Amino acid sequence: MQNKLKKILLWAFIAYPLSWLVQKVLKVPIFETYHSFLQTFYQFFYLWWDWIVIALLTYLISKNIAEVKYEAMELVRRNRLLNELERWAETPYVPPIMVYYLLNPPQAVSGDFRKVIDNRFYQIVVSFFRDRVYINAQIQRKLPMDRPHLWKVIGPKDLLITLAALSVSFLWFSFVSLDSLEKWVYGWERFTIPGVIYFALYSSMKIQGYLEMRYKKMDQVIKQHFGQEEPEFFWREFFPDKEKGKTIIAAWEAEREKRQRYTNMLQGNVFISEVIQNYSNPALAPYPFPSQEIPIWTDSMEQYYGEKLQEWSNEDKKITTNTRSKHSNVIDISKRRKQTF
Repeated sequence: MQNKLKKILLWAFIAYPLSWLVQKVLKVPIFETYHSFLQTFYQFFYLWWDWIVIALLTYLISKNIAEVKYEAMELVRRNRLLNELERWAETPYVPPIMVYYLLNPPQAVSGDFRKVIDNRFYQIVVSFFRDRVYINAQIQRKLPMDRPHLWKVIGPKDLLITLAALSVSFLWFSFVSLDSLEKWVYGWERFTIPGVIYFALYSSMKIQGYLEMRYKKMDQVIKQHFGQEEPEFFWREFFPDKEKGKTIIAAWEAEREKRQRYTNMLQGNVFISEVIQNYSNPALAPYPFPSQEIPIWTDSMEQYYGEKLQEWSNEDKKITTNTRSKHSNVIDISKRRKQTF
C-alpha cells in the first residue's frame, strides 16, 4: 500500500511538467486539463481531508486484523495440547489429539505463506512425542484427568487483554454517543474512530478465535477420525515397528519435504529438485523417534500393561458386585405395603 502510494505521488509530480511540455510541442491542451484536475482534487481534499485521513488510518491499522484471530487460535491450540498431555500423562495411553496431529501434521492457521513455512506447532507436537515415546513410565490412572475450562486454557493474560480492548471501544463509543452524536462528525472525537474500530475488531477477532478452538469442535474431529471422542491408544502401538509408527514416519517425511520445498520457493529458488538434499528450515520437526531400535524393555512393558488392565478390570467387577449386593438388600416398601394390605 505504501509503495503504491509513493508511486502514484511520484508519477503525479512527473506528469505536471511532462504535460506542459507535450502541450507546447503538440499543441494539445493536456496541461490545462491536468491542471484543472489537480485544482478539483485539491478542493475535494481541502473539504474532506479529515475524513480521508480517518479512512486511511482505519484501513492501515485494520488491514491485517484477521491475523489477530489466527494468533488467538494458535495460542489456544498450543495451550490445549499442553493440557491434553498433562491430562493423559499418568495413563498408559497417548493423548488422542496428539495421535491426530502425528497422523495428520497440523498446518499454520494463517494463510500467510511465510507463517505457513515458519509455523512450529507440528515441531512441538513431534518433540513432545519423541521425548515420551521410549519412556517406560509407571501407570497411575486408568482414565485421564478432567478437562480444564476453556478460559483456563486460553489463559488469564490473553482474556484480560481481550476484555480491555472490548471495554475501551465500547465505553468510549458509548460516552461520546450519549453526550452528542454530532461529535463523531464535527468534533475532535472523530479522529478516534480508527482506534474505536480497531479495538472493536481486535476483540471480535479474539473471541472468534476462542470459539473456533472449542472442545466441541475438537471432539467432533477426533470422533470423525477415530470413531470415538477419546480413543485409547497404547504408546507401544506407535513404535516404529508397528503400522501406526510407520504411518507417523511417513507423515513426517511428507511434511518435511513439503515445508522445505515451500521454503526454497520463498527464497527464490525457481528450480525445485525432485530430491531435496539440504533441509535448512529451522521450523522442521525432528525425527519422531530417538532411535530406530526398539527398547529392550518393550516386552516387559507390554506385560506390565496387561497386568495393570487386568487389575483394573477386577476392581471394576468387584465394584459392580458390591453395588448389586447393596441394591439386593434394599426392601421395596411399595411392594411390602401391597402384600400387607
